[in-house]
Amino acid sequence: MRCARYALLALWIAAGFAHGQQTDWRPDRNVEFVVGAAAGGANDRIGRSIQNALQTNRLIPGSMSVVNKPGGGQTIAMSYLNSHAGNPHFLALASSSWLTTLAGGRGEVKHRDVTPIARLFTEYQVYYVKADSPIRNMTDVRDRLKQDANSVSFGFSVAPGSPLHISIADVAHAAGLDPKKAKTVVFDSGTMAAAQVAGGHLDVGLSSPGSPMSLVQGGKLRYIGVAGPQRIPGPLAEVPTLREQGLDVITPVSFVVLAPKGISPAQAAYWDGTLTRMMQTDEIRKDIERNLWIVDLMGYRDLPASLESQFERYRQRLIEMGLVK
Repeated sequence: MRCARYALLALWIAAGFAHGQQTDWRPDRNVEFVVGAAAGGANDRIGRSIQNALQTNRLIPGSMSVVNKPGGGQTIAMSYLNSHAGNPHFLALASSSWLTTLAGGRGEVKHRDVTPIARLFTEYQVYYVKADSPIRNMTDVRDRLKQDANSVSFGFSVAPGSPLHISIADVAHAAGLDPKKAKTVVFDSGTMAAAQVAGGHLDVGLSSPGSPMSLVQGGKLRYIGVAGPQRIPGPLAEVPTLREQGLDVITPVSFVVLAPKGISPAQAAYWDGTLTRMMQTDEIRKDIERNLWIVDLMGYRDLPASLESQFERYRQRLIEMGLVK
């Protein structure tokens, strides 16, 4: 599985160069890489992983510094990014949570107001329960919800209306429930939600694969489903997808790199090609396997349409959930 994944990545990169990804433009000063989260969090770790791979492998001629701009569901970071319109020495990392923030009617800088460069990774979220829970799988969750909307409580992070909240609404919808009736509790992090489930305070948790991992390995929690199109290779290879269990629910949290509005096509192509080459480095490969990220590359030509499609889907779901301003 691993070899096939990287073989596919190599083909994608070769195709990128064949379509003229390389340009004559190069950054000639320090590049600021803006992360819309505090230091130490998942987004920050991804940002610093990208910084390290680019600099260690000398894929950019100069330096890159990570600048943390947390708050507002990543909207503060995007406002800062676009205050440097036309300047290709500023980039930003955004996750799907930024799109749900926009879809909910918050944030001044929209996805149409920036220059999308590349989608790099996707984290497919996982559902889990306490190790001795009577809930065996996601089919049990659906059947319990059908009988009583209040019979299952869910814990997730980081905010109402996030991709994880939408995933729970999708599970409720699969059970024939009004999504607004799902019983949910929001925590500041996935690890906090996992601790509450392990303590028996909630029935089901939802997070990125890594957040509950230590408690699963310690015998406190048990994975019951992957909200992805296929199983996740590695330590979760035996965990079935929700689709395998009869629930058509996929919950991707994707990470994309953006530039300010107004940069040139040549500058966008430079960053697209550079980030594509970065995805071949040993540093990124190690981080991909350690964090159970799924390589999910898309370049600057196709990314705008993909973001628009995601935005519309999120907006429709948030309207159904009563969460659009």
